[in-house]
Amino acid sequence: VRKDEVINEIARLLGVESPGASTGSTVTKQIFSHVNEALALGHEPSLGKTELARSIVESSGEPWLPSYESTGSTVTLAGLRAVLEAVEFFLRGPERPGPGRWTN
Repeated sequence: VRKDEVINEIARLLGVESPGASTGSTVTKQIFSHVNEALALGHEPSLGKTELARSIVESSGEPWLPSYESTGSTVTLAGLRAVLEAVEFFLRGPERPGPGRWTN
């Protein structure tokens, strides 16, 4: 599985256009912004790319592991998969509400 495939799956689940990956399979911040907005998670939009990805994963109750990012503010394939799992968690519905799901 490649990064762009995971990005495409996240976008498909959210019903948004996939931003894809940029040169060298670099993940852009746009996919994480889509997640934050589509799921109304309420994370600060000005967060950096890795910080926003971390916030999304941690909002689902899962930890952000060191292997999810590398130097240069890069989100790894493992980090993208963790974001995908968080999206799936939030889309499952109220059976297991995540932090922030019921806040006003």
